[in-house]
Amino acid sequence: MPVIHWIYPTNEKSNYYLDTTNGDTEVSPQQLFNDIRQSRSEVDRWVLGTGFRQMRPGDAIWVYASTPYQYICALAQAIDIDFDGDFWHASLVWNLDATQRLMRDPIPRSMFGQIAQRAAVRANQHTAEVLDDWLTTQQLTLPDLDSEPDPREDTRLRTLRTIVQRQGQHAFRQRLLDAYGGRCAVTGERAVEVLEAAHIDGYMGPHSNLVTNGLLLRADLHTLFDLHLIGVDREGKLVVSQGLAGSSYAKLHGKRLSLPSRAQEQPSKSRLAAHLRLLR
Repeated sequence: MPVIHWIYPTNEKSNYYLDTTNGDTEVSPQQLFNDIRQSRSEVDRWVLGTGFRQMRPGDAIWVYASTPYQYICALAQAIDIDFDGDFWHASLVWNLDATQRLMRDPIPRSMFGQIAQRAAVRANQHTAEVLDDWLTTQQLTLPDLDSEPDPREDTRLRTLRTIVQRQGQHAFRQRLLDAYGGRCAVTGERAVEVLEAAHIDGYMGPHSNLVTNGLLLRADLHTLFDLHLIGVDREGKLVVSQGLAGSSYAKLHGKRLSLPSRAQEQPSKSRLAAHLRLLR
């Protein structure tokens, strides 16, 4: 799949913004590069004001230094998109080779023409062609994270992406533990070690980690929920598949779940209904 290009402007509305003559708190291109080079985590999270529903892992993020520079000075690749409850973010891994070259010889806006002011924008056809040509001229390629991994660079990116996802899963579970008072929604089990965060809609990236898209379930019930052998009806009662007839789980059929008291933390009824329609 072709890499999708995004232009991320750096200005007073962005995480980074560039040197002007009226202050000393702005971040210059060289300071930005030093931050990138010295990043210990290897992953930076930049706020996304727009584009978060279209951006995908593997997309190229070109840093556009706006006024007074008006040039592209750095290149990263998104490895995940997430929502922390307040803001959307892109988790970025920097391409140091490309960024070093761009810092020495940036791509001026006069070459690609597209204007980006306050938020990341998807490159139009002309801009994408200019950026593709630049990569070709520089003999650089960007890995497709949805394809078979290259044994070198792709593996590192996939490893970092897995770490970001795992960290997001931990936060998702903690939010559900808080919302459900540390008890399984079905059994009331309090042993935290066996309680898991179950997605109602399957995991499709960190944007799936919403409390309303989750249930706190004992590990065995989580497995049955994922296998569509149990579900939840619109009255909040457990529905057990006929495939479990005769098992100890059949006794749980019709049991009302203990859900969060706050309406904004309760599971989505429409998502539960869609899940229930797949009951085996």
